[in-house]
This record gives sequence, structure tokens and C-alpha cells, in this order.
Amino acid sequence: MRNTGWLLIGKIVGAVLSLIYLGLATRSLGPTAFGQFVLILGTGQAIATIVSFETWQLLLRYGMGFLRAGQSEALGRLIAFCTILDLAGAIIGACMAVAGVALLGPRFGWSSGTQTQALIFCFVLLVSFRSAATGVLRLHDRFGAAALAETVTPVVRLIGALLVIGMGASVIGLLIAWAVAELVTAIAHWALAFRVLPPRRGWWHWQGLLTVPKECSGLWRYAAITNAGATMGLVGKQFAVLLVGASVSPAAAGGYRIAHQLGQALANISDMLSRATFSEMMRARAGHTAAELARLFRSASLLALITAAIMIAMLLLFGRPTLALLAGGRYAAVYPLVLILGTAAALDAGSVSFEPALLATGRIWLALRLRFVSTAFLFCALVLFLEKMGTIGAALATLMASLLALLLLGTAAWRAVHEPR
Repeated sequence: MRNTGWLLIGKIVGAVLSLIYLGLATRSLGPTAFGQFVLILGTGQAIATIVSFETWQLLLRYGMGFLRAGQSEALGRLIAFCTILDLAGAIIGACMAVAGVALLGPRFGWSSGTQTQALIFCFVLLVSFRSAATGVLRLHDRFGAAALAETVTPVVRLIGALLVIGMGASVIGLLIAWAVAELVTAIAHWALAFRVLPPRRGWWHWQGLLTVPKECSGLWRYAAITNAGATMGLVGKQFAVLLVGASVSPAAAGGYRIAHQLGQALANISDMLSRATFSEMMRARAGHTAAELARLFRSASLLALITAAIMIAMLLLFGRPTLALLAGGRYAAVYPLVLILGTAAALDAGSVSFEPALLATGRIWLALRLRFVSTAFLFCALVLFLEKMGTIGAALATLMASLLALLLLGTAAWRAVHEPR
């Protein structure tokens, strides 16, 4: 619970600040320019998610055993290996960004200058990788340091937004502010990680790096599956914003993003719970205590259920006034989207312990298959509902996909924890 508390503080601070700087961007840019900003942001985030290997999970999955056994050199090689994976993902992502911007730019009505800005932003987002550093901090139980590093992003974004608006709001100015925030956050993560575990030159010898997959049985399989699961879980939601922008208009994408962000401010809490739950479940797994794992799962599920209920209550009580304060009267029409997407975020919070439980009990293929089913449903529903119902249809598709994921993952996780193989 101490780890969860640290992450909770960081996520609450981030959620509050994110609403403030998003409100500043919304009011200063106007619907069309804000929509273009949202589309560039969504493109970069989608590409970064696709190429992420979720190396923090690899470090917790395999590093926990090395740490407990006192095998510092093996742990160091694993950290170096994960860092190289992050770098490789950034290089692959850069190639994808070139193709993606060239393909999506005309659909979004981007000029050549806007496409160049989008491409540069994607590159900065990709080189700001910090997953391995996050894994080092969580592996060594430095959740307070990890929370502090995560808080850098919203703080720098808010400062940047204030400076840009003071000098005359523009899309390029806000993109620069967001890019600087990502770079500073990455630097903060790595600086804290190096304080916890100073790097050694021996970790980086290529002969040692080649032994890592042998020392960590199933590493490539685990990396591929966690990458695919994260991609399907997060890109689907980014895809909704991009599809609204391509099918309706950039202004509509901006309105959808505002509604999504209100729900996401609450969903950040569920993301925090997921990461903390995964860390604690891997500790229980490393200790070979099935009873402790089941107890932890029940406690995490109860906490997630309470969180979901609180999220829905906050949405009903504060959703409309928060929207008015955030975006002003011009976006009042998106309140139904706030209710729908906020409820979807609450369902995601309710299921937050399910996927970590499947991963911790070795059901990684099952977790991937279930995530694939819910994501495929989301894509199909988006295409069908968006054409017939517009942005409301996209929000309903997201809600139904979240409900489906909760039912599928919840049933599987309960069986995995209480009926071990």
C-alpha cells in the first residue's frame, strides 16, 4: 500500500495539472487549431506506444529473481539489454513516423510545414524513452522517486503552456513545450535510476548482452506479448481520436480529446494501480507464495472496484462544471462524451488488477488473446458507429469495448489466481 500511495500522489498531481494546461491550450488555440494540436499529439503517442517493448515489465519479471539471488552482474546485463531494446524501438518508431505522417497528413489537412512539425515532435517523443529506468526504480522499490519523476511531465507542460500563451499561443509553441517536457522527464528518470544503481561498463559488452536471452528463458516471447498487449490496450484509444479527426474534422477530434482527457485524468489513477499491482504480484510470484498472490489479487480488485465507484461519482458530480471551467461554453456539447468516456475509464479502473494477475501467473498468451478480442471489437465498433452516429458512436464503441475487456479479463484472472496450474 505504501507503493500505491506514492504513485497515487504523483498521479493525482499529474491529473490536476493536466486539466489545467489542457484548459489553457483549449481556450487559447480555438477549436480548429486545438484539433490540429491534438491530432499531432495523438499520432506521436500512438507510434511511441506501438514500438514500446514495455521493458519495465521485463525488468520486474526477470530482474526480481536476479536481485533476490544477489546476481548483480546478470541484473546489470538485463538493464543494459532493456535499454538497447528501448533504443531499437525508438529507431523503428522514427521510420514509422516518417511513413505515418506522410500517410495521415493529407487526411488531416496538414500543410507541409505542419507535417514537418509533427515529424519532429514524433522524433522527440521517441528518443525520450524511460521504460527501463522506470523498471530500475520499481525493481528497487523506489516508488517515491518514480512518482517524483513522473510529476515532471505535467509541471513542465504547465510552465511551458503558460510561457507559450504569454508570448502568443500557437500549435508549434505548445508542441515545443510538450516535447521539452518529455525530454526533461526522461532525463529525470535516468538520473534517479543511476543514483539507485550506477551503471558499469561491463554491462555493455556485446558478449554479455548476447547471454541475456539465455539467462532469461522466454524473454523474447514475453517482450513480444507485453508489447502487443500494451499496443492493443493503448493505441485503440488513440486510434479513436485519429479516426474522428480523419472522418469528421480536426475540431471534432479536439472536442473528443477534451472529453477523453477528463476521463483520462481519472483513468491515470487506474494506470497507477495497475503498475503498482503488477510490481507487487511479481514480488509474490518470486517468493512462490500462491496464497499471498491470491490475497493480493482480492485486495487489489476490491481497491479497483472502490476506485471505479468513486470515479463515476466524481464524474456525475463534477463532470459538467469541470468541462465548463476547462474549455468554456464552446465545448458544452461534448458533455455526453464526457459521461460515456468517463464511464469507460471507470470500467478500465475496475479491471485494473486482472491483466497483471494473468501476467504474474504465466498466462501471457491468454492475456494477449483476450486483449486482442476486445481491441478487435473496438476497431470494428468504431468504424461502424462513427459512420452512423459520429463522435457519440466512437465514445459508445469505447465504452462497450471497456465492458467486454472487464468481463473477459476478470473471469480469466479469477480462475488463474484461484485455480493455479
